[in-house]
Amino acid sequence: MTGGAGARLAAAALGVFATAAGAPSGAATVRGLAIGIDRYASLPDLEGAVADARDIHAALAGAGFGDLTLLENGEATRARIVAEWRGLLARAEPGDTLVLSYAGHGGQEPERIAGSEADGRDEVLLLGGFAESGPGTRERLFDDEIDLWLREAGERGTRVVFVADSCHSGTLTRRMDPRAPARAVRNAPPYTIDDDMLALDPPAGAPDGAGHPHVDFLAAGQEHQSVPEIAAPDENGIRRPRGALSWLFARAVRGEADVDDDGVLRRAELWRFIRENVRMASDARQTPNLMPNRGGDEPVLRIGPAPDGAAAAGGDAPDPGSAVRIAVLGADAETLAAVREEARAMPERVEIVARRDSADLVWDARRREVVTRMGDVAARGVGPAGLAGAVGKWRAARDIAALSARSPMRLRILPHDGLHREGSRVTVRLEGVRGARPTLFDLSGNGVVHYLYPLPEDPPAGGPMEWEWEFEVTAPFGADHLVAVSAVSSLDSLNAALARLDGKPAAREAARLLAGAAAGASGWSSGIQGLFTAPAEDGR
Repeated sequence: MTGGAGARLAAAALGVFATAAGAPSGAATVRGLAIGIDRYASLPDLEGAVADARDIHAALAGAGFGDLTLLENGEATRARIVAEWRGLLARAEPGDTLVLSYAGHGGQEPERIAGSEADGRDEVLLLGGFAESGPGTRERLFDDEIDLWLREAGERGTRVVFVADSCHSGTLTRRMDPRAPARAVRNAPPYTIDDDMLALDPPAGAPDGAGHPHVDFLAAGQEHQSVPEIAAPDENGIRRPRGALSWLFARAVRGEADVDDDGVLRRAELWRFIRENVRMASDARQTPNLMPNRGGDEPVLRIGPAPDGAAAAGGDAPDPGSAVRIAVLGADAETLAAVREEARAMPERVEIVARRDSADLVWDARRREVVTRMGDVAARGVGPAGLAGAVGKWRAARDIAALSARSPMRLRILPHDGLHREGSRVTVRLEGVRGARPTLFDLSGNGVVHYLYPLPEDPPAGGPMEWEWEFEVTAPFGADHLVAVSAVSSLDSLNAALARLDGKPAAREAARLLAGAAAGASGWSSGIQGLFTAPAEDGR
């Protein structure tokens, strides 16, 4: 449950969170139950939920935690989940931390207990055997009963970290172009329960409003967002379907969010790492809902020392030796031959693939457009010779996201993350800026660098923590990516080098400049945010 489920589980079913006081004791144990469901009897199958559960289970095991249970697909029945949770709770000692993660479909239906939900609807986790009638109606879990589980955990003196990588409703932040590879979405289509056979034990009841000061709750998106699966690199660097929240939570447990390397994952570290990296990994299609909605020094997990190289391991950059996979639509034999010739001349390794579902980019030869794996039109008016720029931009964006993972900057496009039409105005906002003033530049969909700030005529600035710029949407249209950098040390050399790239198809060179500057900078922070634009009238 995410989106609305996340918001209402936190605000209604889970009450109002308070700050959890005190660090976990040195003798405390972390215990975990990871659930992942890809295969459904009566709902669309998913692709990355089982991998999500495995990632989290492996990360917890790698951190030295025991008493871990992994439930996949048909193993994750209602009866088994309830029994495993009850067993986990029975074995827990005061001061222990229980990690509960769920990746799969969520749903929403009329409330079972009148007056228990502000909107009159319950949020539900839908298990693999779920059906709208018959015995399959038992295969679901309600927000109110999960509230009771969490309440009981608090009464035993245990902490809970609840990771919910699903959604109950909502819409996609931006329409997905149908030419993109098919993308699974983790909310069930509307359904109606007929002859409900689920008798809750204990019965669901309205939350008592007392709150759960012992719970940290992470949901994959906001109420208005439907959450798609992303393509993320596995342990071998191969990009496979994942839920962005689960994938990044596992990375956080492995030490990548522990900025001060003290072996304690604190809420401020975890919240910043999860929120900004989920947005970068999903191209701003989702913004996680994190409760309590403030950071702080309160510890969430003791994870031990960060593994060697964790600070530099971004994880979302393609392996430099791996190929960028391009699917070609609507090309005749002559055009396809030209594309293959261009691919051989590109600095990156490029593989022309027949199946869109394995592609990183899709080139529509008839419309001369490049479409990303996440379903956005990246660039328009692109012929075979222009593919090199689009490929370089795609690699650069991934590299910059990886570089930014350890200390991500809060970068937003206002008023929304959707599609912005020609002539509209957008605001770029940076928060948490370090140093005198930040650096801002843009990578267009065809790989051209546009250096934006600071320019020589811009006066020196003492620098507020928040910065804003306003722009009008003009051609060329597609998927621009704005990149922001701040540091305590001087960025003058970086700015001068980026200014020399202004107006040139040099996205990969800009990414390399950032990596070099970050290696020697003090207080480095960076971020990347997509700006998706279209003509005023194009029917899309």
